[in-house]
Amino acid sequence: MQTFFAQFGHPRGVLGWVVGTIMAFENRARNQWAVSLLDAQPQEHILEIGFGPGLAIRALGQTTGAALIAGVDDSLVMMQQARKRNTAAIRSGRVALQHGSVAQLPYPDAAFHKVLAVNSLHHWPAPSDNLREVRRVLKPNGLVAIVEQPRGVATDEQVQARADELATLLVTAGFQNIRRAFQPMRPAPSIGVLGMC
Repeated sequence: MQTFFAQFGHPRGVLGWVVGTIMAFENRARNQWAVSLLDAQPQEHILEIGFGPGLAIRALGQTTGAALIAGVDDSLVMMQQARKRNTAAIRSGRVALQHGSVAQLPYPDAAFHKVLAVNSLHHWPAPSDNLREVRRVLKPNGLVAIVEQPRGVATDEQVQARADELATLLVTAGFQNIRRAFQPMRPAPSIGVLGMC
């Protein structure tokens, strides 16, 4: 079981394909909510880090007028699933997916208006440093949205404590105007913590 659960951090092989299918099923509502938090505007450039099977990428393409929706993920299996899910948008040039790491994002400085990460930050190698890298690729006044559903959380106090931890990480990385949002979901509410450059 430990091998199976480890796949959620870095899906690979046949088990990784199964995990991606599970994530696509379980995270639909969370990804839709995460996309709504961005309030994407026409002509914006948006990046998702750790896009998994590509649900939020697809939602952004279907519900926003964003000029470019980019994504980076360190799992080749997730690249395959997300490409399949977003084939038409990739062909049109509106979606661009890359294999890579949050530790060294393959984009120039100030390339994006908004950055999204859904259920991925807890897998990042060094969250404080990685959030500074996120800040590097954001334009001035750019927005980052970190969304997650904490696992093993039983109380509202624990959910609030996790939101506070995420907010502290953003402040430490130089973000400001921090705000928190919560969405009732099972087994625990989803948390959205947003900050601006």
